[in-house]
Amino acid sequence: MRPVDRALCIGLFFLVSLAARGADPVAFVSDFRGEVAVNGAGRPAFLAELLPGTRLVLGRDASASVMYVVAGEEFSLKGPGEFVVTRQGVKAEKGSAPASRIPAVKANMAILVQTSRAATASLRMRSAPAPRSEKAGPAYPVGAKIATLQPTLRCAGDANASHAVVVTTAAGKEVFRGGTKGTSIRLPVRLAAGQGYAWTCATGTGEPAEARFETLPAEAIATAEKARAAARTFPDRVLLAMLLQELGAAQDSREAWAQLAGERPDIPELAGLAR
Repeated sequence: MRPVDRALCIGLFFLVSLAARGADPVAFVSDFRGEVAVNGAGRPAFLAELLPGTRLVLGRDASASVMYVVAGEEFSLKGPGEFVVTRQGVKAEKGSAPASRIPAVKANMAILVQTSRAATASLRMRSAPAPRSEKAGPAYPVGAKIATLQPTLRCAGDANASHAVVVTTAAGKEVFRGGTKGTSIRLPVRLAAGQGYAWTCATGTGEPAEARFETLPAEAIATAEKARAAARTFPDRVLLAMLLQELGAAQDSREAWAQLAGERPDIPELAGLAR
């Protein structure tokens, strides 16, 4: 069985077993490297939900991170070793005891389940045709709420071309006008929280194309900024991507998944979450 097919079967196994047993997961797999097997079934699905009694076996030089939902505690497992998931934490039956810490962000259970299922489903779509190239014009942010007041605007199209960028409020007041050599520019001014904006992006030979976006409320912005500052590890950044989704910044969340996917091609589910 191919690795992708095996991962898909394992992901479905977890979802079916949860429904059949009526049990609630206590943790999920937020990272893994090397030879990792769950309940003897092979590689875990990314964000696989773990029931009490789940067994993880790690080969030499393998590692895994298990995040608990309620307490928010993260356990880092190092191989070789055999481990069991309990309601209180991950216990080592063979090998070194896991290290534990409390990340700055706690996973939202509803978002976790939604993301876990989306990650599993994304494996079925790996054979789907690649999306068409983006047309010239605004690429980020587009029709979305964003969790920053100084976004890096990104234009689609020729990366070697110069682009003229104009940002206005929803009422039409200009807040920025400038240009960039390339496809991205970080706004040098801070926008207002909880406000709508429009922006255009055009090359010297093309007509400006417009997109609209909205900044999140100040409290949500502060939450996102705090999470970004604390996101130093891969599991931290997984939690950040889910937090952005929870806050309503769906395009920001996809951008975060895309960055992770670029760094970890060994986890194919990440590319699906970035779509």
